[in-house]
Amino acid sequence: MVLDTNAYSALVLGVQPMVELVKDVFELKLPLPVIAELRYGFAKGGRPKYNEQILQKFLAQPQVSIITPTLKTTEYYSELQLVCSQRAKALSQNDIWIAALAREVNDTLVTFDKDFAVFSNVFDNKLTILE
Repeated sequence: MVLDTNAYSALVLGVQPMVELVKDVFELKLPLPVIAELRYGFAKGGRPKYNEQILQKFLAQPQVSIITPTLKTTEYYSELQLVCSQRAKALSQNDIWIAALAREVNDTLVTFDKDFAVFSNVFDNKLTILE
């Protein structure tokens, strides 16, 4: 399971639908752009050291891995950016990288961001948008 930034935040905050979703998952994947977005949020917030400690504890868990872009990721990025363009839907560059990484590892992307619905046909059943 690949976590978007808001899915990680919901998990850390104990939001019940997110906690329920991951309780039986053997592997959680955090895309590198998610970590960048989190750290930016930490820097803007009032508790950067505390939030960084929580992130480090999360990343240290054996079932958590970080996924990073490769040359193959750029192919998925291009495909997804084209989908956005064809459907006149603008997503942030980070969101497209996050989606491309989820496609590359062929795992379910979990998010609360309804903008990702633009990829519903591309992801088939590997996109979970929570409310």
